[in-house]
Amino acid sequence: MKKILGKIGFVWFGLVFATIFLLLYPFFLLFLSHEKLYPAANFLRKIWAWGTFLLCGSVAIVKREEKRFPTPCVIVSNHTSYLDIVVLGLFAPIKVSFMGKVELAKIPLFGIFFRTVDVAVHRESLRGSHKAFMDAASRIKKGFSINIYPEGTIWNKTPLLKPFKNGAFKLAIEMKVPVVPITFYNNYKALPDEKFEYYPTIIKCKVHRAIETSHLNIDDADQLRDDIYNLIHQELIDNNIIHESKH
Repeated sequence: MKKILGKIGFVWFGLVFATIFLLLYPFFLLFLSHEKLYPAANFLRKIWAWGTFLLCGSVAIVKREEKRFPTPCVIVSNHTSYLDIVVLGLFAPIKVSFMGKVELAKIPLFGIFFRTVDVAVHRESLRGSHKAFMDAASRIKKGFSINIYPEGTIWNKTPLLKPFKNGAFKLAIEMKVPVVPITFYNNYKALPDEKFEYYPTIIKCKVHRAIETSHLNIDDADQLRDDIYNLIHQELIDNNIIHESKH
């Protein structure tokens, strides 16, 4: 019965998600037509996210160690569900670009974001990865924060953490901007990956204190990566999300 309800919930979630997007699409087209209007497009994404949550019976509780994001910054988190971007969209700064796989840019209509405000990365190509890195650096220079999932993908062992890649941390150090870690506790329970199920949930996450990088050099990227991995890993243990002490 639970799975049947989950399938019904997924259909409803998809209909709500798509309907709100289509209603806002003419405004997205307008605001994504020029880089100066990208923050307005991100504000609409917040409306889209809040509307979806409201109509699908979920609420988000965000714990913050600091009231505001430093801007610009590099935002990193565990990646547990396709709901991660939606949840982050609720409270992320309006000058933000999300980094995601290049395939997202090919999705009809929805792909408009990864052809404009967001950064698409071809992970299987060194040239494509370098281009995405340079695009992200360019956005930071213009005052945009960058959201990157250092796991690279949603792992089939979620909520355990997949080892982090260090690209996000190299970017932060090279651009001399803070890193803001975020721990998502239970997005995967609301929208489990590849199960086509959705369950109304009290979504919980934590925005950790920003970590400065201005005193670091590129050789410190691996240590910064490990420190933030351990921070998120320990947060998941402390909140009884996972029960392993080693990765």
